[in-house]
Amino acid sequence: MSNKEIMLSNRMLSTYVNALADNGFILEKLIEETDRDKAIEANNNFGKKALMLPTAFVIKSRKI
Repeated sequence: MSNKEIMLSNRMLSTYVNALADNGFILEKLIEETDRDKAIEANNNFGKKALMLPTAFVIKSRKI
């Protein structure tokens, strides 16, 4: 297992969604991804919590 630093964002997903909504965008799709294999491999509380949080997300939106 490689030792890599984990960088956490201090923003919630709602921060991005609300910013889009406040500026006249319509949310068309939200995709969240988590590295399930690595989280399960960790076999500890941190790994279990990691399953609840997306490591990446994509927001598809359009301006109205």
